[in-house]
Amino acid sequence: MKVALLHNLKPDLAPAGFPKDAFEEYDTEETVSAVAAALSRLPIQVEPLEADRRLPWRLEAGCYDFVFNMAEGRGRRCREAIPAAVCELLGIPFTGSDMLTLAITLDKAAARRLVSPEVPVARAILLEGAPISADLRGLTYPVIVKPNDEGSSKGLRGQPVAHSAAAALARAHWLMETYGCPVLIEEFLEGTEVTVGVAGNHAETRILGLMEIAPVNPQSEWTYSLDAKRDWQRRVRYHVPPRLDASAIEAIEGHALTAYRLLGCRDLARLDFRLDAQGVPHFLECNPIPGLHPTSSDIVILSRSTLSHEDLVQGVFLDAARRWNISLPIPEAV
Repeated sequence: MKVALLHNLKPDLAPAGFPKDAFEEYDTEETVSAVAAALSRLPIQVEPLEADRRLPWRLEAGCYDFVFNMAEGRGRRCREAIPAAVCELLGIPFTGSDMLTLAITLDKAAARRLVSPEVPVARAILLEGAPISADLRGLTYPVIVKPNDEGSSKGLRGQPVAHSAAAALARAHWLMETYGCPVLIEEFLEGTEVTVGVAGNHAETRILGLMEIAPVNPQSEWTYSLDAKRDWQRRVRYHVPPRLDASAIEAIEGHALTAYRLLGCRDLARLDFRLDAQGVPHFLECNPIPGLHPTSSDIVILSRSTLSHEDLVQGVFLDAARRWNISLPIPEAV
């Protein structure tokens, strides 16, 4: 079986005219090499393939039997859906969620609407036009102001938390000018932040693990910002399992499985939650193409007590193969 490993490589520097974090979601050579190495231990032939504008022709010319999709795509609101759509157009089976799920989950407001009311979400307002005219009186402050259709904490740098409507609108105006997308203004939740790994499909869907994300130096209104992620070894502490009581963990697991199902996720996803002052977990967002860096990606860290990086990567492929009714001569030890 010939498998294309779809990816987008992160440039060393963002081109002129782009925000400095424009390609934060893209993968490094180290990640691509590690994923390719894990897959190569299965009875398949793996070839890394850049998901650029030549992708349809490259996939067709390569005569691939299957695609391992970790590509982020190019463009705006629906960019993550494009590589999957190309695979569907060409009739090539692929890992991960389909284009509808990939488009919805990148749009935070759309994802919130889809999971609620089954899964709690914080009150929020979506700004799509000129922010100067928005009415934010229905919100309780402080709020967090973030791009509506970005990932990897893009736009969450500097001070994303605002304490007044005027400050929120000023931040929204800057985000719209910088990223060219709608802005979500969401009531800030002061409790613990937890990310959850979910894998599998249908009756075989399972929790991979939960991880609390906390600052090294406790502080009010802390966010898992881009600044914190880029300096995670000094500024962030990961607690697996979270330092929460059993009832809170059970609630988060239940909400994660519900959101995974409602959003139509397949094979693998990472879902983020944050507790409010009363300890109630609220859905923040879902990442159906979570990073797979062998040491620093959140889903790798939260699952490594039970799964090696190789097992995690291979598990995604094997779950997808079963979903497509494709049989492989897999040794029992895999």
